[in-house]
Amino acid sequence: MGSHMQNRCIKKFSLFLALIASFLLNISSQATAHTTVDKEKSNPHPAEVLTELDEIRLVFKSPLIDDGKAKISLATVREGKDIPIGETAFESPTVITASILQTPKPGQYVIRYVVTAEDGDMNDGGYAFELYEKQDSSKTWSYLAASLGILLVVVLLLRAKPKAQRKEESGD
Repeated sequence: MGSHMQNRCIKKFSLFLALIASFLLNISSQATAHTTVDKEKSNPHPAEVLTELDEIRLVFKSPLIDDGKAKISLATVREGKDIPIGETAFESPTVITASILQTPKPGQYVIRYVVTAEDGDMNDGGYAFELYEKQDSSKTWSYLAASLGILLVVVLLLRAKPKAQRKEESGD
């Protein structure tokens, strides 16, 4: 009778462990179905400093469902003002894009997104980046050339004056 009770307890304990393992596996598979942005592969990168922006390209770590609900938005950080951008499009099951219709003014911006993960759950998130004014390098070269030209004229005038004075002195 003792061994019969012992076998029964072992069976119950084994069933209990199997239920716990099943529960834990179910939770972990649901957790992995959510997705996040692979910020190193996306464009622009978080905290990146740019002078130009023509497209937002978000790369996700796991596949998304193209259910028509995916949305990328762009807004200013301080005022929260939405910046108009193109429609969100799927490039692949893990990549969504939106074109920038007109490069925004220099400032800090936040990209926000809403997508449907493979498990059917909605995921949202975002990150910030900064846009600087593009420096026109031709202006810099123009100023440099003008400065060198003025310097050359001044040097030539200073060198020409002593020669003229020497001719006057020798002619006397």
